[in-house]
Amino acid sequence: MSQSKEEKNSLNMAGEYGVCSELHKRGITANITFGKEKAVDIVVLKDKIVWTIEVKTSMRNEIVTQFLKNFELDTNTSPHPDFWVLVHINDETFATNFYVLTHKEIAEEHKKKYGNVGKHNGVFKLPISQLEKYKNKWDTIINYFK
Repeated sequence: MSQSKEEKNSLNMAGEYGVCSELHKRGITANITFGKEKAVDIVVLKDKIVWTIEVKTSMRNEIVTQFLKNFELDTNTSPHPDFWVLVHINDETFATNFYVLTHKEIAEEHKKKYGNVGKHNGVFKLPISQLEKYKNKWDTIINYFK
């Protein structure tokens, strides 16, 4: 089933607001960025340092990341988000799961699935089953602020 542009936008916003909510529950102030050409979804400012979070949301059993379209598997390339939160929303119950990864971890997960491919256009997806070890791993972000 294909989603309209409005439905995709609503789903993406639900994921971004959900991530901000989870961070606020844990005492971290996070703000969504707005605009057509935004480079990052969420910014966190702590001790005069800005941290960035990329959010990808899906109601399917896989999440499209566009990682290899926008980033190299070499995690030293810049710029890139500090963290990724992949959000899965159940299409019947709307129960939400969050998978929290560093940029290096998401690069490693892409290597596992696609090998050592270089940056290029294409649809790159990570299955939810591959992400279970990152489920609700908010300490990945929280520990950066201690």
